[in-house]
Amino acid sequence: MHGMVFGKLGRETGLKEFNALMKKHIEQCRETDDESVAMKHISAALQLLKSMKEQGFLIGEETYGPFLILLIDKGLVEEFYFFTDFIKDTNPSKNARLGYYDMLLYIGINDEEKIQELCNYICIDDGDNNISLRENYLLALCESDQKNYLLQLLETMDITKFSSLDHLASIFKSLGRLSLESFAKKFLLVLKSGGYLNSHL
Repeated sequence: MHGMVFGKLGRETGLKEFNALMKKHIEQCRETDDESVAMKHISAALQLLKSMKEQGFLIGEETYGPFLILLIDKGLVEEFYFFTDFIKDTNPSKNARLGYYDMLLYIGINDEEKIQELCNYICIDDGDNNISLRENYLLALCESDQKNYLLQLLETMDITKFSSLDHLASIFKSLGRLSLESFAKKFLLVLKSGGYLNSHL
């Protein structure tokens, strides 16, 4: 029994150490203007992720999230795809959440064709199939305040299809920031009339 407890504690400490090292490489990568130095830190981060996988750790968002944001900010598209593929292979349950970062990447590099493609996907009503992925695409648009794309979506999508209250909260906050109160009121009425609010509180 004691061995199991100590083993668990050691594992948690190891994860904290990995995350601390990742944070250090991210900070140093952001601080340098030297591309070769930045790439060394990115390479070191990859080795950390590989070590985590080899030791049986699940790579969670607290580990990969800040790193993917770094790659997006640096415009490192190939590296972004490499790392997201690695994460999907390591932790398939994160596939839908990675859609959030995919959308942020296309917004960051201003790839309007890909953004529109994902917007079209958000509007597809295929029941509960991939609803979490669609929610994450929408969440990235909201948190990035992409007004034109949001206006396009708000005219066509059914907000009651989304299941996460956290996501709905982000949508409403974004509508407020973008002075789209009329849409916020409209959706609130839809949610109330459908009994959605009562069933999710």
